[in-house]
Formats: sequence, structure tokens, C-alpha cells
Amino acid sequence: MTATSGVPGGVPGVRAEADRRRPEVPPHGVGRIAAVAAALAALLAGPAAAAPPDPLLALRLDARAAVREQPSMWTGASVARGERAVVVGSPRPLVAEIAALADRAGRTVTRIWGGYGGAVVLVPRTEEQAAVLAAPAKVDGLAAVATGGRVIVQPAAFARLSATGRLVVVTHELTHVATAGGRAVPMWLMEGFADYVGYLDSGLPVRAVAAELAADVAAGRAALNALPGPADFAARPAQAYEEAWLACRYIAARFGERRLVALYRAALREEIGAALREVLGLTADGLTREWRSYARERLARS
Repeated sequence: MTATSGVPGGVPGVRAEADRRRPEVPPHGVGRIAAVAAALAALLAGPAAAAPPDPLLALRLDARAAVREQPSMWTGASVARGERAVVVGSPRPLVAEIAALADRAGRTVTRIWGGYGGAVVLVPRTEEQAAVLAAPAKVDGLAAVATGGRVIVQPAAFARLSATGRLVVVTHELTHVATAGGRAVPMWLMEGFADYVGYLDSGLPVRAVAAELAADVAAGRAALNALPGPADFAARPAQAYEEAWLACRYIAARFGERRLVALYRAALREEIGAALREVLGLTADGLTREWRSYARERLARS
């Protein structure tokens, strides 16, 4: 599965008209673009042949490929290498910050999910460039998106996040990279698990993370009717992310974190109904009833 994801609930939305065409390059700029691509390729070249094997080799090669795919985007870009990430983009301080965030996030992902191969993180200058890099995934209203083993940062939306919000988003997206597999899992599990890992060390209370959902429940508006699916994520994204997060939080609270991870791994192998019976001993209806009760109780007292 190619994981695509957006921002957990509560992150400011950004609307952008995605220009899917390759940016036109004036003839006099071709030489400059080639020089930029060559300079970045040199930065991504890694150690000399006599040096020990580079654990980021595959990521460096993918980052070089990304630069060559859209060379006109990377004029003045910088490169930062983390423990399991290669970050390309601008401005330089943001690239360095995201590399440090990816290190922290990667350690959390490894602790919960297990080892993974890391990710390339691309930080373009504009929302329009982010849309081109992420296509066919959508970036409208998102701070970042994971697709094809890469994380694309939406610069304007990402800039508006708090320090905690930035770490949550990076952890969320790296979780998608780590958990991508050959079989699609239900959207509530895919997004809920990424949010579960993302918010795990945030220290935020339930009502702060699920503010929109809490407001709907308090006002008697439709909420918690069923585990959210694609239509819910399209029509009411903040509440859908929050419902999915609470579903995974409930599973971890009742059965333990290892069983939550086991459920996700089982869902990568087989249909979700079979995975639920095998790992949790529940049907989809049974999980829905228990999640609904748990969520209402937590939203009422948090």
C-alpha cells in the first residue's frame, strides 16, 4: 500500500490549487538548474568508497532521484541527514529542524512498530510545489503528506504549527512510511494508528486532541456513529481523524499496545474482520460499540 496521509485533527487547513504541470523553465535558466541539481547530487553523494557502508544509501539515492525529477524547485536548497532521514529543501534552518524532528519521531516509530528503512523528506518553498511533488496524493489543507516512501511538507501550513504540532505531524507521517504494505488497511486504522503514535509522547489531553469531536458530542451533533471511512475523512476530516485516533487509543488501553500493533500487522495480511477476530476476539460491530462507549466517556471527563 502506498500510504497517503494528512494532518491530525486540529491543525490549521490550507487550500491550494494544485498545478500538476511540470513548471516551465526559461531557456537561460537551464544551465543554472543543471548546476543546482549537480550541487545537490554532490551533497547527497555520501562517504568515499573507502568509508564504511552508509546506512542512508537507499535514502540518498531516492533524494537524488527526487531532485532530478523536479530540478527547478531546488535552487538554493540544502540537505540535512538524520539517523533515518534525508531532508532536502529550504530554508536551511527549517531543513535542519525537520531532520532533528525526524530523528525524534523515528525513535518513537521504532519503539512502537519496530525498525524501518527511514524516509526522504522534501521541503518545497510553496504549496503549489508541494502539490506537484505529492501528486497524485492531495495536499489541500494538510501540513504534510506521506506518499511513495517520501514525506512532502506543506510549507505554509507546517509553519503555523506549534513545536509539539510539528513533532506530531512528522511522527504521524513517518508512521505511515513505516507501516506501508502490499494490502490496504481500513482508513480508520491507518490514520488512527498514525495519530496514536504521533500523539503518544505529546502529553496532550484527550479533549485538546479531539476538540472538534468533543464539541460535536457536547452539542448533540452526529458523531461516533461508526468507525470513520473515506467519506468521513473527506466531509468532516478533523472529527474523522479524532474518531480514528480514539479507536486505536481504546484498543491500546484495553488490550495493550502490542495487540494494537498486532492488529495492524494482521490487517496488512488479511481482511479486517478476520484480523479483529484473530487478534482481539471482536467483530467490527463489537469494536464499534465498545469504542463508542469509551470515546464518549473520555470526551466527557477529560
